[in-house]
Amino acid sequence: MMDAEKYLGMPNEAIPPEIARTLERAGGIRPTEFKDRNSILEDPALRRETGFAKLPNGDLLVSMYCPMPGVTAEMLDWWFWWHPQEAVRYQLWFPGEHYGIKTAKKDRDYFTASSKPPFRPNSQFPTERVGRLKMPLRIDFVTPEEFGYSRSLMDENRVVTAICGHVGAMRGLIYHTEMSHVCFETADGILMVSRFWIGSLLKNKLLRRIILTDETARGMAEHCCVEYRNLAKKLPLLYRECNQASADK
Repeated sequence: MMDAEKYLGMPNEAIPPEIARTLERAGGIRPTEFKDRNSILEDPALRRETGFAKLPNGDLLVSMYCPMPGVTAEMLDWWFWWHPQEAVRYQLWFPGEHYGIKTAKKDRDYFTASSKPPFRPNSQFPTERVGRLKMPLRIDFVTPEEFGYSRSLMDENRVVTAICGHVGAMRGLIYHTEMSHVCFETADGILMVSRFWIGSLLKNKLLRRIILTDETARGMAEHCCVEYRNLAKKLPLLYRECNQASADK
């Protein structure tokens, strides 16, 4: 069985100093609007961007990247099926910031399969803290193609997997963000390139004034930076431990 305490006891990764400096103020990244999202697949200059910026349409863009040595696409695809099955699995991803997670009833058979099935669109309900706010979220995960990424461009640019979703607050009562984590193959693993288009799903003018702030964007960037560096450290160990246990049964 997985030793959850071992992973819960690992310290959270620190934000690298060079990234922390870029998050002190807005700007310094290319203002890539959601409609231009395929440029992330094609332009290597966009793969090492960190920071946040206000877009011409008023939305916020958060850009982050994370090197993941020793991580494979198979591991990541397994992780996004495996961890929503128990709250403690979500907690060990980011101790102190991840509180719990549930899945939709419609997806019960998908998440209770004896081994990982092929990906299908699904809904997850995590509760986490981003910045100073504890937020119950809904994320509807979809295929990269449904999200709007070009399969041919993904193949041409060595994208081995992409985790894409529509993000809402209050368990999905309000949708506000388009999110993607595009994973490029590297010599020693994966480079994950993350984007959050905050406000892209939000039309209410009052809520836009409340939500679309530098504080929101900075909190999202910091959370993403630590969250995926934690995963880069833990996932190869977890994957081996859990899949070896299954093989030994």
